[in-house]
Formats: sequence, C-alpha cells, structure tokens
Amino acid sequence: MGSSDASLRRAARLLTQGLLVTLFLIFAFANFHHWQSTGRPSGLGTTILEGWAAFLFLVRRPPRAVSLTTLAWVAAPIGSFAMLLARPHSGGLAPIAAEGLQLAGLLLALASLGMLGRSFGLVAANRGVKTAGPYGLIRHPAYAGYLVAYAGYVAENPSLRNVALLCLSTAFQLVRIREEERLLIRDSVYERYRARVRYRLIPLLY
Repeated sequence: MGSSDASLRRAARLLTQGLLVTLFLIFAFANFHHWQSTGRPSGLGTTILEGWAAFLFLVRRPPRAVSLTTLAWVAAPIGSFAMLLARPHSGGLAPIAAEGLQLAGLLLALASLGMLGRSFGLVAANRGVKTAGPYGLIRHPAYAGYLVAYAGYVAENPSLRNVALLCLSTAFQLVRIREEERLLIRDSVYERYRARVRYRLIPLLY
C-alpha cells in the first residue's frame, strides 16, 4: 500500500510539473510570437519571472510543515500561475513604460525568491522563516513583485481576459498570504518576525 501511494504521488508530481512547463512554454511562445509580429516587446519581465518561479517549483525542497486545508491547495496554483493563461493584446501602455514596470516587479520578486532559494513552494508551508533583504520591509515581498509585474503586463496588454486573470490571481495571492500566516504563526521565530515587520504586501497600507 505504501509503495502504491508513493507511486501515485510521484505520478501526480510529474503530471503537475509537466502541466506547468507546458503552460509556461505556451505563454512564452505567445509573447515571443507577438514580439516578432509587431516588433514590440511583450511580457518580457513577466515571462522571465514565471520561468524562474517554475524552475524553483521544480527544484524546491520538502517543507517542515504544510497546510492541509483545501483552500490553501486551491489558492496556490491559481494565485501562482493563472497569469500563464494571459495573452498579448494591442493598445496598451507604451512598451518602455510597461516593460519597466514588469522589470521592477521582476527585480523585487527575484530578490525575494533568491532569498528563499529551494525553500520556495506553492502550498502554504513552513520551509524556514526568512527575515533578511526585502523581507525586512514587508512579509511577502515576492507576492508584491508578482503584483507589480502582472499589473505591468496587463497595462501593456489590456483585454477583458487579462484583467480578469489579474483580478483572479491577486485574489488568490491574498488567500495564499492568509493561509501562509495561519500556518507560520505557530513558529515562534515567525511570531517575533511578524511583530517587527508589520505590513504584509504594501508598506503603510497592507
């Protein structure tokens, strides 16, 4: 029975990884094709960010503790990868401004994810409390970076589909933050960290 369960878990992990890689490649190709067709860069910062997040997901280390709530498991993939379903669209913000916004979000997210390294994960879990770098300013800087990059992508590629995906992704990222903190508050290190760093996502606001 144990061997069968392990085989099922491996199969589910491989299926998830394959689906994620496929979605990323389709997203990257759509933006690259739009760039070739129009001569305007599209989604460069967001594509790099999603590729890096996908890579970290593939090489992540097992957590010390993981949330068992259904909401945490639903929110994680939607919040993380819903924007892979976004597509290029004409008529948005000038590329230099939109790409600048995406790259700003990319740099913040990469700095945050770099602090996590292989401690990165999707479902709310305790993989060790990080308090240095961007984590000294807000408790969830990677999500802040995602939000800025995604907003830049939608500003560059405004469509009802992309706006809906941004709203969906943001809503579930907020759920992820709540679920992560519900789990991490059990750790005394995180409890002290939360008392020191007051804001979750946006300084002076949230």
